[in-house]
This record gives sequence, C-alpha cells and structure tokens, in this order.
Amino acid sequence: MKKILFIATTLLVSSQAFAASTPCTQANLVGNYVMYQAAINHHNHMGRCTINIVAGGALTGNCEFGNNAANEPGYSGPVYGAASMNSNCSATANISFDPVPGTVHIDSYFDLQFSPNKESFVGNFNNTFGVEGITNGTRYSTVLPATTAP
Repeated sequence: MKKILFIATTLLVSSQAFAASTPCTQANLVGNYVMYQAAINHHNHMGRCTINIVAGGALTGNCEFGNNAANEPGYSGPVYGAASMNSNCSATANISFDPVPGTVHIDSYFDLQFSPNKESFVGNFNNTFGVEGITNGTRYSTVLPATTAP
C-alpha cells in the first residue's frame, strides 16, 4: 500500500510540475546560445556555434565546423538567419552562411525542442547540401568572465 501511495504522490507532484510550466513565446528566444552540431550522414563533421537571437527572431553569430570525413577543413565564420518559437516550446531556426561569398551559400534548417525552463534545447537539422544531423545548445552569458576548459 505504501508503494502505491508513493507512486501516486510522485505522479501527482510530477503532473503539477508540468502543469505549472508556462507556454513559450517568441520573447523566450531572445538571448545568446552556444550550440553544437554533429552531422550523421555523409560529410560527417562536428560544429560549434555561438549565436544571438534578438526580439523579432533575427539571428547572428559565428560557427566553426571541424574537418569532414575526407579530412577537408570545415567552415569558420559568420552566420545569420531567423528563429521562431511555438507555444509548446518547439522552435525552428534557419541558419545561413556563405563559405565562398557570391558562389557557395548554405541554408540549414533546425527543428528544436526547448526544455521546460527554456534554457536549453535539443533537435535535428538538415541543409541544402543534404547533410543531416543532431544539435543541442544552451544559453550563455556574455557578461560573465570566460574560463578555458581544463
């Protein structure tokens, strides 16, 4: 009986915690993020981006992608685009960059799900060259001092 009561109490508390979550709004996207990508099909590579999203959803930042499976160097430079948030805390982001300005343009499409506290996300992406992968990210502060990882 104690076990059933414990399980029922746990479920009640859990459901109340989720019920207390507030719907997401476009304003919840505003901020700075660090995000990581891993391509999972051809052109395998990893990437790290720091982006800023402002009110209205405009996105700017910088990305650095490692060497691909053929050991060819990846892109390192500015990115731009737009992001939007749904009330269920799912979001989309379109991130573009120009590895060879005027010649090569890449659009990446991100499908994201934010955590209930709206501080981090997971998701997947694909781009105009058929690369598909996974992504995750979290907010970061630009005013806190940076420290190097050990």
